[in-house]
Amino acid sequence: MSETTAASQARQTQMNTRIDAALKEAGDAVLARLGYSPSAAVRGLWQYMVDHQEDAASVRKVIEPGAASALSDEAARKASAIAGLRSLYAQTTYELGISGYHSVDLPSWDDLREDWYHERLGREA
Repeated sequence: MSETTAASQARQTQMNTRIDAALKEAGDAVLARLGYSPSAAVRGLWQYMVDHQEDAASVRKVIEPGAASALSDEAARKASAIAGLRSLYAQTTYELGISGYHSVDLPSWDDLREDWYHERLGREA
């Protein structure tokens, strides 16, 4: 046995997992038909996660396809809520006669904090 093969085998580990029996049987049949072993499939999944670690959505989509769409639904819900808040902000500033901020030109949190500090310091002086 070559040194590379021996070193490679020395660093391997065994994993034991629990999986639904019907899912395992169906998955084993697919893997056998494609010429892969369950170990090869697990190594492939682990390699995919390592190769795509910066793309969490991609990894989630492989591991839990339903969760990826739920995550997208959650992101869409949050984006919709933000759009609603922007619209409400624009309407409120218009009704109160506050100029300078338009719905597309909202102040940053830093700007709001600075304005608050200046207003507060002006009252205390």
